Amino acid sequence: MSKIPIGKKEKVNDIRTLWSKETEFSDWLVKEEGIALIAQDIGIEIEDPVRESKPGNFSCDIVAKMLGEENHVVVIENQFNKTDHDHLGKFLTYASVHKAMTGIWIAESVADDHRQVIDWLNENTPPTVNLYLAELKAFRIGDSPAAPQLNILCQPNNTQKFLRTDQSPAEIKLHLWRQTFWEEIHAHMYAHNPPFTLQKAGKDHWSSIALGRTGFLLDMLLTPKNKSVAISLIVQPEGWKDIAFEQLEIDKVAIEQEIGCPLQWFPLDGKKSSKIMIEAKIDPTIEGNRQSICEWFNETTPKMYHVFKSRIAALKSPD
Repeated sequence: MSKIPIGKKEKVNDIRTLWSKETEFSDWLVKEEGIALIAQDIGIEIEDPVRESKPGNFSCDIVAKMLGEENHVVVIENQFNKTDHDHLGKFLTYASVHKAMTGIWIAESVADDHRQVIDWLNENTPPTVNLYLAELKAFRIGDSPAAPQLNILCQPNNTQKFLRTDQSPAEIKLHLWRQTFWEEIHAHMYAHNPPFTLQKAGKDHWSSIALGRTGFLLDMLLTPKNKSVAISLIVQPEGWKDIAFEQLEIDKVAIEQEIGCPLQWFPLDGKKSSKIMIEAKIDPTIEGNRQSICEWFNETTPKMYHVFKSRIAALKSPD
């Protein structure tokens, strides 16, 4: 028998009991809880979300950036009821106007025709374009507060996209190696309930983690050239990067004591970003090191997260 009481999950049949209008849902989605929902259910960490962005003749519900990637635009189109051609047209128009690399369309229910359209676009666009279609649901257990949930119905198959590109076999092999390794690392970390959400595993040598303040993030790194793995705190708040780094460096002794070892501090004057890094000389290209690398990230990343999150929240900007 289970030692923990088990409740029955009940669907919230009318989403308007949570948000009376689509605009209210969009307003909620750009707040901390909404951003966390996108990260948890879709695997995408966004930052700098803007409501009702209007570069052309139509205003997009939400325009944001992918965490740590200034040029990676994310557009989000929300609608209540069932997907329709009007919102499909808006979704694709917004993605085009904003030159988005990622698009997310959220609705209460999805028509089969629209699912086929998004699948077809994912199958016939380059790896730099990724479209998601998700149903918005909400559930309760007993008298608990309602919990929103995004059920993904369409998403890109990045492995297939890699294989269709004109990249060299060596580049494709490297990208697939990274993606598979990140999937393994993330699975190991999720099994130990980390205090943060991990981005969907990708082809890059980094995997980013949000710290709750624009301009700051953690990057987990696979660095085969250095025969190592690493975690970097990226410090890049617009206009006050140097000031932020100096404030953190004042607390250097206490930070390194809490981490349990010295860190590498790189102010990088004149550059867009500064960084504070911890590195382990474990060669990720050696197959026998994979488990050790998973364990190192699982142990070290939460330490870096806890040590820096509260300090970053307390930093004083010039404003």
